[in-house]
Amino acid sequence: MTRRTTAGTSVATAAEGSDEHDRERLLVQYRRERARRALVLDSVRAHLDEQPSPRAVRTCARSWVAALLALAEDVAKNKMEHPE
Repeated sequence: MTRRTTAGTSVATAAEGSDEHDRERLLVQYRRERARRALVLDSVRAHLDEQPSPRAVRTCARSWVAALLALAEDVAKNKMEHPE
């Protein structure tokens, strides 16, 4: 939303500037999280690609899943004990 000043020039309202800033901040956060996810998944895939057989790939994947679930439980427990 814009409004005209007495001199006839348009000026963005504070709400529009704030909305644009919030949108830009969320977009940056989204891109950062997406890049982090891609980096992690690419690392896991590289590790799986190093395995010598399909069976070893599946065994390794199960190990990754178990480690991730254990990590998630630890983080969740910590958040319950120390809420922000």
